[in-house]
Amino acid sequence: MTSISLTSGEILDIISALHYKVKDAEIFDEPHLAAYYVNIIQQFEGVYDKVQDFVPENKVANLILACN
Repeated sequence: MTSISLTSGEILDIISALHYKVKDAEIFDEPHLAAYYVNIIQQFEGVYDKVQDFVPENKVANLILACN
């Protein structure tokens, strides 16, 4: 099992970086790639929204990868 902890600020940084990837994909006329990045953005936005429900000192998302 592997885990990663991300603060709300780090999640916003990831979302911001992904927005640049969407813009690049649109510039290079890659609509499927842009949609791929938008989907990832939406997933991180969902995580960010969940983190906002926590009190300020606990605004950390612990993402865990578990394989069967």
